[in-house]
Amino acid sequence: MTRTQSLALFFGLLLAVACEPQEKEASSSFALEITDSIRVDYPGLLDLMDVDPAQKRVLLHDRQRGTILLTDFEGNQVLTLNKQGDDKGSYGQYLWSPARIETDGSIFLISHKGFFTFDSAGNLAEYRPFEEAVPFFGGRAAADSELLEHEGIFYQKGLVARGAYNKTNDEYYEQFQLLVKFDPEKGSAERIIHLEEESSFRSSGKAFEVPEMNPSFTILEDKLLVVAGTDPYLNAYAIQPPHRLLFRKSIAYPEYSAGQGVERAKADPRSIASDETAGRTYTLKVYKDYLISSFNPGYDFADRERYLTIDNPDDYRTFRESIGDKYPAALFLMDHQGQGIQKLDLPESLDHRQFLVRGGELWWLSRFNSEVEEDFVTVYKVEIAEKDRAN
Repeated sequence: MTRTQSLALFFGLLLAVACEPQEKEASSSFALEITDSIRVDYPGLLDLMDVDPAQKRVLLHDRQRGTILLTDFEGNQVLTLNKQGDDKGSYGQYLWSPARIETDGSIFLISHKGFFTFDSAGNLAEYRPFEEAVPFFGGRAAADSELLEHEGIFYQKGLVARGAYNKTNDEYYEQFQLLVKFDPEKGSAERIIHLEEESSFRSSGKAFEVPEMNPSFTILEDKLLVVAGTDPYLNAYAIQPPHRLLFRKSIAYPEYSAGQGVERAKADPRSIASDETAGRTYTLKVYKDYLISSFNPGYDFADRERYLTIDNPDDYRTFRESIGDKYPAALFLMDHQGQGIQKLDLPESLDHRQFLVRGGELWWLSRFNSEVEEDFVTVYKVEIAEKDRAN
């Protein structure tokens, strides 16, 4: 076959392939779908603590009254637990964790006094004090400060705001730790996971506030997955000591503005002035083959510059009114390695911070209605549905 004939055959084959009907490439998109709901009538603000689909129970917390509320899936109150105080059998003034529903129907929690288990009737069944005094950990007894268990050890956020150093010192960021792990058998609480050297908190030389470093984390198999506040990186650590860093991957949040901090010379170590223009991660969960984070993208350049010029309350009020709901929180769907898949808009009915994965299902607390006073909350069952679309 001559060279001319070979070329003719080659182009003929190309033409034949081009003329054949092509199957459209299929891709997938995802959307949130509310599939069920539980209304709980209650005259007060409630946070979501736990959901147990097997026992059809929901655990909620009234942070103002210190009351723990257990309901069924019809919204009926099954148990009201108020053990706040110094009486025998009480867990004291400060809960360090959301309570958990155990498989036998009992309720487990950790407070500043130690480890507590209450039976299904609300009676103290087991108590283990801390063996040694531990520092006060700031936090919330709510779903976005979830208490996670792995082989009998419990993990949670473990921020300590003050110490020997302040936010203008390098040592403050070198010693800052994000999580705490609790061992009920030993009665111990140990702080773990430092800020990464590559993070802006340690590499920029700027000053940051504790809320800007507030972590989100979850457990995937034998790994701790951690995102530190405004720093848009997924850090994976071995769950076994010394918790070696396995990988650090940038999260591809769309239109994200990372925290920039404040010049150390201008930072007042006695004040708290968190940068509200910075994007941040609120919550991180494992859901089936995915990771879900809730996040806020932060302000664009123009709005950030306007914000930085504000020097009185009236100007701030005008600024807030002008941006309104321009920067709503959203969800970001990733694979288990932190590779971005899709941003998901969050319905107004769902709280952007308080959701849980239980039995492979998503359970969400309703968003607080700041305009109309309501005497109930709703817990929603939610699915992230995959939908095929043709390109």
